[in-house]
Amino acid sequence: MLGRLTLRNVRRSSKDYIIYIVTMAIVAALMFAFNGMIFSKDMKDLYREFTIFIVLVGLASFFIVMIVIWLIHYMVNFMMEKRSREFGTYLLLGMKKKQIAAIFRYENMILGFISLLAGIIPGMFFQIAFTNIFYSIMDVEYRISLDFSLWNLLLTFGLFLFAYGLALFRVKRKFNKMTINSLISMDKHNEIVKNERSTWKKLLVFISVAYIILFNVLVLTSKMNIGSMWFYVAGLVAAIYLLYIGLSSFFISYIKKQHKGIYKEANIFVFRQLSSKIKTMRFTMGTLTILFTTVLFAWMVVMMFADYQNKELERSHPFDVLVFSDDTKYDFHNELSIITDDSVIENQHIYKIYENGTDHINQYLYEHVDGTWQNDQGSSYFGHDTYMGISDYNYIRSMLGYETIELDDNGYLIQCIERVRPYLEQLAESESLLGNQALSYKGTFTDPLSQNGMNGADYLIVVPDTFLKSMRPYYSLLAASIKGEAPAHLSERLLSIRSSLLNEAGEYKYSIQPGQGSNNIISYSSIVLVKDNDIVEVGLVLVSIAFILAYIGIVFLCAALTILAVQQLSDSSKYKFRYSILKQLGLSRKETDRVVLKQLGVYYLCPFVISIVLSMFIGLFASERFVYYTGIQAGIFWYYLLAAFVFTVLYAVYFIVTYVGFLRNIYH
Repeated sequence: MLGRLTLRNVRRSSKDYIIYIVTMAIVAALMFAFNGMIFSKDMKDLYREFTIFIVLVGLASFFIVMIVIWLIHYMVNFMMEKRSREFGTYLLLGMKKKQIAAIFRYENMILGFISLLAGIIPGMFFQIAFTNIFYSIMDVEYRISLDFSLWNLLLTFGLFLFAYGLALFRVKRKFNKMTINSLISMDKHNEIVKNERSTWKKLLVFISVAYIILFNVLVLTSKMNIGSMWFYVAGLVAAIYLLYIGLSSFFISYIKKQHKGIYKEANIFVFRQLSSKIKTMRFTMGTLTILFTTVLFAWMVVMMFADYQNKELERSHPFDVLVFSDDTKYDFHNELSIITDDSVIENQHIYKIYENGTDHINQYLYEHVDGTWQNDQGSSYFGHDTYMGISDYNYIRSMLGYETIELDDNGYLIQCIERVRPYLEQLAESESLLGNQALSYKGTFTDPLSQNGMNGADYLIVVPDTFLKSMRPYYSLLAASIKGEAPAHLSERLLSIRSSLLNEAGEYKYSIQPGQGSNNIISYSSIVLVKDNDIVEVGLVLVSIAFILAYIGIVFLCAALTILAVQQLSDSSKYKFRYSILKQLGLSRKETDRVVLKQLGVYYLCPFVISIVLSMFIGLFASERFVYYTGIQAGIFWYYLLAAFVFTVLYAVYFIVTYVGFLRNIYH
């Protein structure tokens, strides 16, 4: 008997909460796909350091499980409230609270199992598609194969079971506290709008908006440091929740003042519905707004990393092989022997970087360039200013296919990254870059030259070879061009030669103060750079982070939009009689549709607009910093607009589904 009742309730719930089931199926599919990639032999073959990917997926799974627990917990409470009269009736018929709680738990577990089953097959295809994308981005041939793992199925099932078990943990206790009267009246408490004074609550709207503006100003002017950032972020979260508390009172006040627009096209009905809904959902609406803002940030980072991987990653590694040594007499014989074991060297050059005991160029950049740093753990620049002879400079330029540069005995050139160019040119024009009048400034070049701790850090001063006689060799470099693609483990083999010079952390023990450059976002430095190896390694990290953030963003967005949709669809069935009254008052079906569209539009627009405003200026600032630090050629609006576009499309899909379902419920 109870089993038949449970199954009947499951069939009814599957119709009423189809959006919730579809969302959980999407979560299950994505979870199965990413978990499957952990156990995938293809992914292990692609990654040299597969642990990185496992850690990223594990971290993402933690956040996903947390949001799924929150979603399930919210939906369980919501369904309990909407079905409270039904449960009260069960008590009147003689059922025990323990039995009702068990039925409710089984219903939710069955719904979860249905969602899991519905997500397994799509999850398999997602796994194949994602793996293929990884291989395509890395330009590696991939043969599509069904890489099914029983461990993946068990892990996904275990995570779902854990989420549902934790969310349903207190159901029995809640039912034990319920009485027949409380169950019968539970679904009515949200309909009661207290006649309270709302003047002070209206002020919360203006206070919250003022703080949000202040927060954005502090971000845009870079007045927020790391120490105070968390304090301001906590204030921003509080401002979001207070804003929704104030909005409800704002709508009620607007109705009471009886403005002209109130009685136009059933606007009073719309405002009344909205004020009641926001009043009862203000904490939930605040949480959804925070989730939407998080999604926008996550997807903006996805766009950044994807664009960098496509445009800048290969440019930042122009040399086939580049090896560093702080021993100026080092001959690189062993390195050349390893390279020639499995490769053919087309061109090679051993050269030196020089210094003259000064560091005033470095100090000038420390003072003027954003992002430079100097502490006990390291620094942006070397201990001395770095110089190169014109013959070495032209030789490595020719290796990379750049045009050679003519330089007379009385001039010098600047080779640097684009970010520091204006500062060095300003210093050169003041005739103080070299600290004397011996040489005159002849120009600046910003062609990619591995200036992340190899050919200088951010810059090199190129001088005539005769001028090097007054300087000291600082460190040595080997640059090599090889025919075809580099062997997969060439970088590791080259590093193994000097394993005795590595410390316990596996880091090279320099005899000089090394520099890494001022890029604090995407920076890769080592004593050995092998283009083909490093592009794959760094590219996989970037793609993995982008995939994980996209994964988190989709789940967060779908979970938040599900709550918005379910709330409205439930109300459409519950308050069907209110819309029938509109018909009796003379509104045509087209006019009623317009009222529903306006009601849902304002309801959906509230968190949408607030999250867009919250993220816009911070997002533009983050985009500007990303372009500045990486040197990528992109507009600062581009990344945010792409993220906002994807966000808007998915948001619109859920809105349309809700609107269509709402109309179906009130007319049938």
